[in-house]
Order: sequence, then C-alpha cells, then structure tokens
Amino acid sequence: MSAVELEEHPVAAVVRVHACEPDELRAALAAAVASRPHVVVDLAGVHTLDDTVLGLLVRAHRNARRRGGLVCLAAPSRFVITVLHTMQVHGLFPLFDERDEALDWLRDLDEPGEQGVDRLGGLEARQVTGL
Repeated sequence: MSAVELEEHPVAAVVRVHACEPDELRAALAAAVASRPHVVVDLAGVHTLDDTVLGLLVRAHRNARRRGGLVCLAAPSRFVITVLHTMQVHGLFPLFDERDEALDWLRDLDEPGEQGVDRLGGLEARQVTGL
C-alpha cells in the first residue's frame, strides 16, 4: 500500500494519508489541487504531524484558495489538532470527524443559492466533535 492515495470525487479530490511521506504527499496534494478546487485530506491513518507535512498542508491551502477552493482535514488525531493550534494554523482548515462528513459539507456549500466559498470571510465548518 502506498503512503498516500489520491481519490477523485465529484465535489473534491480526497488525499488519503496512511503515512507521512513528504514526497508522496507533496505530489498528491499538488495533483489534488490541480484537479479540483476543493481537497479533503483524510488523516485517519496519521497520528502525528511534523513541520514538513504541516508546511505542505499550508501550501495546498494557499493554492486551493487561489482557485476558489478549500482544503478540509478529516479525522485528525488529538495530536494533529494540538499541532494546528500550537502553530496557529487551525483556522485555515475546516475540520471534520470523517471524510464523508467533509464531502457532504462541501457538496452543500457548492449548492446553488449558498453563500459560496469565502473562508477568509468567516465560513463556518462543523468542527471535529468526536475527539
């Protein structure tokens, strides 16, 4: 099994991370942002996060924002959430308990008549509740 897998969904690209392998993650995030405006990074298989991986996530966020999209994090561990808060980047990423919840939220967000994606203007994501 690869450390990182890329899946295409109608509303977003999903990057499933099984291990923090920076080169594979960099390539998968770049491909995901290039293929869809929204990206869901499924962190269910990851319990820790280092500065390199955090930097890759922030870069993906910036690239997605340039395209009018978002990077959402699904199933982050307590440690990952702590790192996001400590590094003061927790506000960049909507957080979800699981991948399907993030995909549903993005689908609802893109429905006609919705406010649109304005993450910097105060878009509210459901925060992780099960941790």
